Amino acid sequence: MLINHRDGEISPANAEGCQLDSRIGVFTLTELLARGKSAYSYLAEGPEGSAVVKLMHHEPCPYYDFGDNNKVDLEVAAYQRLQQLGIAVPELLTHDREHGYLIKTFLDGPTVSELVIAQALNEACVAQVFTMANSLKSAGLNIDYFPDNFVWLQGRLFYVDYEHNPYDSHWDLRNWGLYYWANSEGMKRFKQNGQVDAINIAINSGEPIKAPFEAQVAAWASKYE
Repeated sequence: MLINHRDGEISPANAEGCQLDSRIGVFTLTELLARGKSAYSYLAEGPEGSAVVKLMHHEPCPYYDFGDNNKVDLEVAAYQRLQQLGIAVPELLTHDREHGYLIKTFLDGPTVSELVIAQALNEACVAQVFTMANSLKSAGLNIDYFPDNFVWLQGRLFYVDYEHNPYDSHWDLRNWGLYYWANSEGMKRFKQNGQVDAINIAINSGEPIKAPFEAQVAAWASKYE
């Protein structure tokens, strides 16, 4: 099925097997990688090899509001800001605000979610996310510290989402994100069966389960914060 972005639209939720005709060539969407608050991300094959195509959706999120902003515009501005701060992110190859997508380089390494589930999360990876968090906090920003949003590649941690928000301690690495990094069994159930209650205190809350993981999170913070 050929989808030309000038003539039609891809349904973000069901785009596997579709082709996207972009400014830099045709990309075949081969595999759904993740669904986030703003978009579905697909592994794709294009003229230069593998890439990630991010298709914006308009599905409601019970704990986050994008307002009237164009989500592609937000992503592009966020990408530029993170680059300025020296945060390791995949390169933005092209984007189309009208048709609601962006294309970025594919980093062929395990996500932090995969490492968490395999209980293979290493100390260097944790140390690097704290370095990121400290730099971002100094700039007055949070990123989305959920482990799906990070890839570990050749000894370096990459933030593969571009989203960032004004800093709020409630949603920072120490008080929010690390509880997902510590919850191996919960992440496994969430990724296999979509069991949100395995990682969050309630399905619509966006708040992580904390009590069983306080000691691990405190140990990481004591060492790297």
